[in-house]
Amino acid sequence: DGLLSVPNGGGYDDGDDADPRRDKPPTSSSLHNVACSDNTCNPTASNWALVVVVSILTVILAVDLSLRFLGSGSGVDPNHASINSTTKSSSSPSSQSLGPHSTGRYHATQYISFTINTMGGLATHGECTDRKVDPATQTCYLGNPDIAKDTAHHLNIIGDVLHTLKNDVFREDPEVDRDPGVLKIVMLPEFFLRGPVGAYSTAELFDGGDGSGDDSEEDGLLIKLADQVRLMISDAAFEDYLFVMGTTIAAEAVDGSGRSGGDGGSRNSRSDGITGERERDAKDIMYFNFAPVYRGGMACQDSDHCHQYAILKRYISNADFLSRTTLPNPSEYDMHAYSRADRSAILRETFAKRNVTVITDNYVEIDGIKIGIEICLDHRMGSLWNNLRTRHDSELVDVQLITSAGMSIERGPNPIKPGGVVYLCDGEASSAACLRTDTGDFDPDHVCRGKPDGLQHKPHGGAGYSNFFALAGCIDMEKDHLLEGYYSMYQPQGCANTLKTYGIDVMDEFAYYPPSLEIYPTVELPRSVAA
Repeated sequence: DGLLSVPNGGGYDDGDDADPRRDKPPTSSSLHNVACSDNTCNPTASNWALVVVVSILTVILAVDLSLRFLGSGSGVDPNHASINSTTKSSSSPSSQSLGPHSTGRYHATQYISFTINTMGGLATHGECTDRKVDPATQTCYLGNPDIAKDTAHHLNIIGDVLHTLKNDVFREDPEVDRDPGVLKIVMLPEFFLRGPVGAYSTAELFDGGDGSGDDSEEDGLLIKLADQVRLMISDAAFEDYLFVMGTTIAAEAVDGSGRSGGDGGSRNSRSDGITGERERDAKDIMYFNFAPVYRGGMACQDSDHCHQYAILKRYISNADFLSRTTLPNPSEYDMHAYSRADRSAILRETFAKRNVTVITDNYVEIDGIKIGIEICLDHRMGSLWNNLRTRHDSELVDVQLITSAGMSIERGPNPIKPGGVVYLCDGEASSAACLRTDTGDFDPDHVCRGKPDGLQHKPHGGAGYSNFFALAGCIDMEKDHLLEGYYSMYQPQGCANTLKTYGIDVMDEFAYYPPSLEIYPTVELPRSVAA
């Protein structure tokens, strides 16, 4: 598998109640089964939700006649809506036939997006008091300067997401597919973990020591967070889940200095080796942006038997960091690439200690499913496609995942097999899914491309090549008070914002919108093409 051996089994694979005074939409609104053909759907009894469901039906049928759901013709199972992998071949239909998918543990996937805005606080709404503000965007980084409290709070948010997912299964009409043959893919957006100054110090989060080299010190804060996340997802309820936990932004001074300007101060201090009193040039700092990926289930009770990956982002975007804040913006210093994790002894040793495999070629395989994973700008730059061509004999993937903050599926190549699917979770509070419907040779300029629609992700068909499809359900998160001080309370997000992308504008009815879980229909895995 091309692993570079490192110690201890790690590796580098090159290949409370909310404020009642705040106006907001219903705490749990479900856009349940948007494709129902008779009386098989039983949406919530509220008039608002009924209007929503009817409106979505009208819009979806109007804009995407190519959307098909498996069923007997008279309706679909309200607990298990699926997309039919309708294909269009560039060659003669008789020259190719669709055979069954290889006999593995899973026959299908279902995508669940935690759709939250991670673009920072808004000065115009008073969210940036006592924080440095980017003059161009009037935004600021959010988070607690006490890093221990900051990471603990993020853990509470993750716990709320997992609690919602776990409880959904016990509903009479769950949004999440109960079939153990369906791999549920949960994805969070880029910048989910970045701290109050734009990046966490590696010394604070990973080292856990005092800079003296004494390994007897307790684990770093991010290690503790990761251990707690792994414990939560080791529940048997998540046996058939794959989690992409957004991305974590970290930084480290090139000279290796740690927290508090390298003087061995408190790990909870905002001032450290990357943001101390001494002004640093961005080129004196190593920047890292990576996506932690975990397989759920009982196996994750032991890190030695748990699928754990860190997907590294390669390219720095102009939007990755704010300007004129405590941490220098590397884009303003003509820095266009993140550092490799192996340049940091702290990262290298931590990943090895926790048996995390660092992925540098955007490719993993889970139970026979070939999965490509990209982070934002890497998608537009074609990182996955380039690595498949140079390291994997141009073999296409079954599923492509994109975690981003300002990206769309259409903006980069999507090297998926016929019947393959692309899932995106974006930090501007949107998600999208696209199914490849042709059976011809892969064309990176056509598959799930077409005319880009910015970040709207409207469910329309491509130019005969691809099929953007609609979500099946949306659940607003109830514990929205967890966001205050950590994520913007006023950036557009939530089910109301999702409805707007489908042409149903109810945004003006509310002053605040909680983040949401957007749940897509189950999609069968690609079938093999036989001669």
